Amino acid sequence: MLTPTQIEMLRDRTLQLLREVGLRVENDELVQIMLARGCTQNPTTHRVLIPEGLVQEMVAHLAPNQWLDADDQAMHPYCGIDWTHWLMWTGQKHSMRERMRSEFLMSAFDCGPTRYYDYQTASPRPVDTDIFITMKKFAQATPEIGYISTWYRQDVPKQTERLESLVLALQYTDKVDGIEAIDPPVIKYLVEAGEIMTGQEKDARYLAGSECLTAPLIIDHRSADDMLARKAAGVRKYHMASMPTIGVSTPVTLAAAIVMGAAEVLGGMVAAFCLDPEGDITGRMISTVLDMKYATAASAGPTPLQCNLGVRELFEACWSGHCWVEVFFSPTVKQPGLQAVYENFYGGWATAKLLGDPSIPYPGMGTLDNGGLGSPTQFMLDLEIRKSQFAIKDEIDVSEETLLFEQVCEHVNLEREFLTSDHTLLNYRQLWRSDLFPTDTAGAAGTLSEKRILDQCEEAWRANVKSWEPPVLPDDKRRALAAMLERARAELLG
Repeated sequence: MLTPTQIEMLRDRTLQLLREVGLRVENDELVQIMLARGCTQNPTTHRVLIPEGLVQEMVAHLAPNQWLDADDQAMHPYCGIDWTHWLMWTGQKHSMRERMRSEFLMSAFDCGPTRYYDYQTASPRPVDTDIFITMKKFAQATPEIGYISTWYRQDVPKQTERLESLVLALQYTDKVDGIEAIDPPVIKYLVEAGEIMTGQEKDARYLAGSECLTAPLIIDHRSADDMLARKAAGVRKYHMASMPTIGVSTPVTLAAAIVMGAAEVLGGMVAAFCLDPEGDITGRMISTVLDMKYATAASAGPTPLQCNLGVRELFEACWSGHCWVEVFFSPTVKQPGLQAVYENFYGGWATAKLLGDPSIPYPGMGTLDNGGLGSPTQFMLDLEIRKSQFAIKDEIDVSEETLLFEQVCEHVNLEREFLTSDHTLLNYRQLWRSDLFPTDTAGAAGTLSEKRILDQCEEAWRANVKSWEPPVLPDDKRRALAAMLERARAELLG
């Protein structure tokens, strides 16, 4: 999207913003660490000013791994960022990539909704324990789901909810992976849970999430505390994210929004570099845009997509990559159906166009309302669309077995159709067909076609739940997780 001249201008303004305005860092310890690495502090605003030399030092440190970061990022259009990170951190990236060549798998519900869309009552509900358990059973019983996020329950104390939900989830599915800690004191217990499950020291497989900068250019106390808690727990992974709303917390023009977003991501990465130079440091850009007609912040549309990818392009050209941008964050619409499909389709298509990569798939995974609302009904619709894409292969099997040349000659000579041949009967079921979108247009069309599709999706996910079987969770691990949870409650709830 950007010319060399534009990249140079955006780069210079980003560096100038960090050098002359800087970050507000709401943690004295992190401020002192940054000052010791060559930053200065504005005596009036108390913002930490980042010199260009420190940026270049970090970039030089990251540059040798730019190719590896690009290889990592190549997975997340198919797996989602959270699942991709988990696969990387648990050493499963290459084996999963190979597996997905022949087997369709996808992640469900992105990083985790706080509300559930009840299709039967056409209304959202806060996630409670019953809904939580049902969603975990759904994931375990659905073979196409490779990963499910841990939904946020509203009926348990928030101080321990992340831990309570992880321990509960592990009793119902073995597909739950990385979790956002929310409160930094939870981090050490998430690491302990990983150690219990694997027997490996400092196993942080259950700790995911980002340190989200707050516009304009602020590392707030929670994110700063999270960074320090990760370092203390031996979890050297820092994913620095900017999540602005264009037209509200950042300027409405794309060029200015790109500079603001790039400065927040780059500044956050430099702060992590000061704290832990050998850590795994990446950035992430997730923007929404203000829809002034409806007073909503929307992920859909060209503006947030171009802003996100513009920041990524700037990082690729100037700062050794390591800036992650999702194919599409989530539809903004608050109910399942055609509009959610449109928003997902548009996000995937636009990203494929701007990156010049036609293989990028439809990105839906059952989330609505900018990721805060989960709908298993929508997930089944998204699943069917993605499965139909998976059915398109890059190669055609050409061999004597598939050519059937002798049979072709015989049938032509006898002027016989192929419908009644044994080969057709044996191989017909290998052809892709969709039960959700049948080619019987008379039965599938009509004014109620969308309702028919959603009704069928609703029936399908509930049928999956009925076939749920519990995962294997050894008793010693159950007891160890319960003991960890009791200690966490004693500390965090007082």
